[in-house]
Amino acid sequence: MEEMTKTLQETADELLSRANNELCKPEEDVVHYSVCQNAYNAIVNFLGSFLLENGADFDKSSNVADLLSRCREIDKRFNELHLAPLYHPTQNEDVWMSLDTVNSFMAMATNTRNMVLGK
Repeated sequence: MEEMTKTLQETADELLSRANNELCKPEEDVVHYSVCQNAYNAIVNFLGSFLLENGADFDKSSNVADLLSRCREIDKRFNELHLAPLYHPTQNEDVWMSLDTVNSFMAMATNTRNMVLGK
């Protein structure tokens, strides 16, 4: 279980790094959907690692709302984590996705990382 937790955290960090690297491009070259998808998947992996670390089951196909709810049952600090914009993600690239949306996704992913890793 500990190895799986570590693997999920490493995967989440890699996804967050990919999202950050995409943001280092000139604004007109940034693929907003890619940043948001990587940030979303990082959040799922961070929450999953927390659940596994605390002896709970984790299914990668679970949605963020369910994962966050289960994390909140284990640790009330997760009530401070607000991920509502992620509760109903679209599977299709949203051509209206803006840099504000991208920054919001990145902030949520970073906040989730900090909560899970205790930073």
